[in-house]
Amino acid sequence: MNTRLLRLLSLIAAALLMSAAVTACGGDSSGAGASGPSREYTDARGVAVDIPQQPGKIVTLAEGALDAALALGVTPVGTTSARGQTKAPAYLGAEAAGIPIVGTPRGPNLQQILKTRPDLILVDDTTASRNSLDELSKIAPTLLIAKYADGWEKYFKAVADVLGKPEQYATVTGEITTEIGKVKQQVAAKQVNGRAPTASIVRWAADGPTVIGANSLPGWVLRQVGFTRPAAQEKINSQGRSGDKVSLEYLDVIDADYLFFGVLAGKDKAAEELSAARKLPGFGTLGANTSGKVFPVDGVPWTSGSGPLGVKSVLTEIAAAAR
Repeated sequence: MNTRLLRLLSLIAAALLMSAAVTACGGDSSGAGASGPSREYTDARGVAVDIPQQPGKIVTLAEGALDAALALGVTPVGTTSARGQTKAPAYLGAEAAGIPIVGTPRGPNLQQILKTRPDLILVDDTTASRNSLDELSKIAPTLLIAKYADGWEKYFKAVADVLGKPEQYATVTGEITTEIGKVKQQVAAKQVNGRAPTASIVRWAADGPTVIGANSLPGWVLRQVGFTRPAAQEKINSQGRSGDKVSLEYLDVIDADYLFFGVLAGKDKAAEELSAARKLPGFGTLGANTSGKVFPVDGVPWTSGSGPLGVKSVLTEIAAAAR
């Protein structure tokens, strides 16, 4: 038996012992950290799980779940690092920066999660933690909270329902609706030859860009405020946060009136990569580049997983671009 397997078995055994101890003291046997009144909740798998009526210590093992929890005024006791980053997503700011990292997009750290003694764990279908639901449920009640392809609004509503935050949900969604209206007015004033401006979203990497499609979260935001997408990009399926890889020989595919240039390592890194990209022959001649309409952005909310705070971040950057 190899060392890795032995370690995993010891962690699971520790979780079971902790769960047994809680049960012996009169706690809820559905998880080590669960206590107090519970209720049944059916998650995105269609599985009914007993969860605390008032979750106090939650662990979010997905960027979208962390985003939604913070938007509702709940700070998790543990969370996942962002893609391309070693900490919580940078766009979430100081409030997220101090949360202990207990997982990565590649999976959870069961030992670190045990230390937080959570009473609820939230996972979605965008990280490898979705493959560890059985192990996680031995630590605390665990939900596959939502599926990314269902859209940020349904996802956010699910988190609000679980955390018992309906008023906060209504407030945040109302703020977003108001902000969309303001940015839409800005974009309407930026017509190009009598038509709505087009916008392209790319996630840049060393081997070239990935174009993010119209059915992504930022694609939804762009549509709400009045941008259109180049015809070829409308067909790209980004429901799973994916996109279409573009060869450096065909960079004209990424062109549009406005080009949002994202890097997973954050906006500052995007600015560095944009400076380098502008030296490429195909990039320098793009219409968006020659007109000064290429904007470095944080690739996490723009091209990866996020929620209502990500929507607000995208709206802020669109507003800045459309000034």
